[in-house]
Amino acid sequence: MVFESWRGRYSDSPRAISERLGELRPELRRIWVVADESVELPHDVERVVRNTPAYFRRIATARYFLSNDMMPRYPLKTSRTTYVQLWHGTPLKRIGFDVPQAQYAGADVYARRLAKDVRRWDHLVSPNHFSTEKFRQAFRYDGAVLEIGYPRNDVLSGPGAVELRDKTRAELGLGPSVRAVLYTPTWRDDALTATAEPNPLAADFEQVLGGLPDETVLLFRFHHLVAASSPVPRHPRVVDVSDHPDIQALYLASDVMITDYSSTMFDFAVTRRPMVFYTYDLADYRDQLRGFYFDLEAEAPGPLVTTTAELTGVLKDAESLRTRYAAAYEAFRERYCHLDDGHASDRLIEKVFRSAGS
Repeated sequence: MVFESWRGRYSDSPRAISERLGELRPELRRIWVVADESVELPHDVERVVRNTPAYFRRIATARYFLSNDMMPRYPLKTSRTTYVQLWHGTPLKRIGFDVPQAQYAGADVYARRLAKDVRRWDHLVSPNHFSTEKFRQAFRYDGAVLEIGYPRNDVLSGPGAVELRDKTRAELGLGPSVRAVLYTPTWRDDALTATAEPNPLAADFEQVLGGLPDETVLLFRFHHLVAASSPVPRHPRVVDVSDHPDIQALYLASDVMITDYSSTMFDFAVTRRPMVFYTYDLADYRDQLRGFYFDLEAEAPGPLVTTTAELTGVLKDAESLRTRYAAAYEAFRERYCHLDDGHASDRLIEKVFRSAGS
């Protein structure tokens, strides 16, 4: 079986399933697609470098292919291969063929590739009932859907969560008294154009940190599509975690999260820790650039702020973030996180790999 995540990273739901299979079905042969030889992998899996002849051969002959993105254009999938599409998030913003007049470079090519890929799917994993409906619509998909929760989130409520939090904080140099604020903005469809605006929090980080206790540290996690072109400020209280291989570990290491329209909000909600929504371009993003599937202002499990001054103000009072939005947070979790119980990987393995041979 071949696993691929984010074009060659060891991460996300494919990683969670692979590691659980290593515990439950160690006799199965697991091959991981990597961007290059520098990607670290466990000792009990094989590797193949992306876009090499061996890579295409492995996919063409795989019994199972599991990915959170798209299969390469070639080779064509044969009837031998079961393709499990894990996608990568509950959608607030419109996705797939629902994106109105997509503005990013290569949108037409992407749409053709997506249509071809959807025809290959044997199973599509959904994290909740809301997503099942939106996925079918956005991908124009009428095949099998496994509404089981996201395997990548099993660790957030699993028995090793505390240990992973402590380990990750130590690796990041965060002492016990440090309040870690994780910032996870989504990418903008026009982010790679010449007219794209710089990230305002990156520009005004000193103003934010200046209004918060000295033990507050900002963790910047830019989207992988724009991380290379999004400079993170150099400062003792700022840590660049864009290249960290495991965002679930970062969720656990953090005490509060700032996001905007990213699907990280649905994953982070499993932790029950406070969230703030820095939505400085809400009207443009919602009404012009991408479009939403639901009213974020009505359902958000935390405050929406539009300026760095507002952001600093709400971050000062952590207890107010918890109490003021407690009801909205629980309603959000009930709708979007009801399957995040730590056992999504087991459910997938039971449904997909029940009869898998060695």
